[in-house]
Amino acid sequence: MNFNIKNSNRDSSLEITLRSEENDISVYEIMFSRQEACSPSEITVEFNIPYVDAFSLWNSQCGSICGAKSGTMRNILPDWRPEHQVSVSRLASGIPIQSVISQSGENVFTISVEDAKTPIEISTGTEEMGKSCLCRISFFTKPVGRLSEYHTEFIIDRRKIPFYEAIKSAAENMRRVSGKREQDIPEEARMPMYSTWYNFHQNIEDEELIAECKEAYKLGMRSIIIDDGWQTENNGGGYAYCGDWRVCSSKIKDMKSFVLRIHEIGMKVVLWYSVPYVGKKSEVWERFKGKYLDSEEREWNCLDPRFPEVREYLSGIYEKAAGEWGLDGFKLDFIDAFELTEYSDKTGIGRDFESLEDAIECLLDSVTSRLKKVNPDILIEFRQSYIGPVITRYGNMIRVGDCALDAFINRVAILDLRMTSGRAAVHSDMITWNDNDTNESMAKQLIAVLFGVSQISVRINEIKKEHYDVLKFWLDFWTENKEILLDGRLKIYNPEANYSMAEAELKDEKMCVCYSLNTVLCLSKKMTVVNGTGESYIAVRANGNYSYLILNCKGEKISEGEKSVKDIAVFDVPESGVLKMYEQ
Repeated sequence: MNFNIKNSNRDSSLEITLRSEENDISVYEIMFSRQEACSPSEITVEFNIPYVDAFSLWNSQCGSICGAKSGTMRNILPDWRPEHQVSVSRLASGIPIQSVISQSGENVFTISVEDAKTPIEISTGTEEMGKSCLCRISFFTKPVGRLSEYHTEFIIDRRKIPFYEAIKSAAENMRRVSGKREQDIPEEARMPMYSTWYNFHQNIEDEELIAECKEAYKLGMRSIIIDDGWQTENNGGGYAYCGDWRVCSSKIKDMKSFVLRIHEIGMKVVLWYSVPYVGKKSEVWERFKGKYLDSEEREWNCLDPRFPEVREYLSGIYEKAAGEWGLDGFKLDFIDAFELTEYSDKTGIGRDFESLEDAIECLLDSVTSRLKKVNPDILIEFRQSYIGPVITRYGNMIRVGDCALDAFINRVAILDLRMTSGRAAVHSDMITWNDNDTNESMAKQLIAVLFGVSQISVRINEIKKEHYDVLKFWLDFWTENKEILLDGRLKIYNPEANYSMAEAELKDEKMCVCYSLNTVLCLSKKMTVVNGTGESYIAVRANGNYSYLILNCKGEKISEGEKSVKDIAVFDVPESGVLKMYEQ
């Protein structure tokens, strides 16, 4: 393969060597060296791959509201378009994977870089004259510390396998190469959770939360995530009061006794912290002047973790809270907000890191190690876009980015994260709904996230009974089928349509969730089909005699019986209902 290298770094060399080529996987070694250490400028490697059978595209930003350059666009664009799809990644955001996919869902080629820490961009765009794809891998797209040499490998995977297997393989390779700690996933991370955010925002009160927890436990939720608001009297939003992390006594009178009362109910307690933010209204603001990443004229700012006292302060805050209050977990928010700006320190005085990415990793390693000493089963939630194979070693719950009431984004992002998150528990964004919504529409919020762990954010004591019944049915359904939904072999269909269907197989059982109309399913011996299409039927293809049971969105039996299926059969399954079939 021919490479065009754009390297503006003076007195430096860059070499690309084919290290191996086997089973349609090409591994290229890239080495950068310079006589004296420097902070390198951007280096870009360009190459062409023939566009044959290409239909759509995947990267970690395609199905996420966090993807500023791509959004949910999955189509193939010409390279001269400024908005051509780009996979943007660094330690604290994104994953360096870009995949081109056929209409059948087969991998055409997947490009990945083993280094999931360095700021990297991968782009693909059509090159019109050559009817090919012009691929670019750009390294050091954001400032990094001084380097005299750099080494990594990039991989081009052309195997004719399902696209989700190629993406999963690339992410697992990065996780293996990073050589850091193994993912440790407590069982509580894999159980539904109650969140205060969409239902209370900052207006929380301890007795009301206790009452909610009692109802949440009955519904199968086993943890409460207490979000922003516990640390301030101010309910106006923003982060000007963040940084001191003391309990607001008018909201929670005594955190330790409050946690004990929730433990008595049978639930764990996870507390929110905005990791980088310190506000001007906090006492600690003056202490860290000169150690912020952005202009200190702002009402709140991001701490610079390249300073050891910043890392020690943050690690100590969480360690003390876990020990003194008996917390079970932490929602560590805004890690992707750590970013160098023109205002960031350039003197180096007092810093022990030049690289921001290395400093972030050091911070997370310190936080995780110290918390595990307090509680070996500590729960740690991260969310999009800090989801890469290195950073997810430190978080055991990986959540979809904020998308309130958006079942579409929740669905797509759950499936995207399942491909790349390893053993980590993939969580939905908090599920909420309007009190006037129909049962069927409300159920779609829950159906959208069946292949992940749901977080629920409604005032349970105030929802109407029929919505309560729907919620109970789907949480019970998920709990009953948790093993196949989370641990079964996951297959994902039609990425160009933002996934029309997904199914999981475990042993001799299959669980299928349909999201788009006119889907015809191939039956197995034992199969459960969830109707998330918006229509009132499910079409199946099989040859044999089957027993069937049909339920509505509240779990009420609509019909049951036996049916001989030859080729294609249609079952009247209500919107947001369930079809269960067993071969006789």
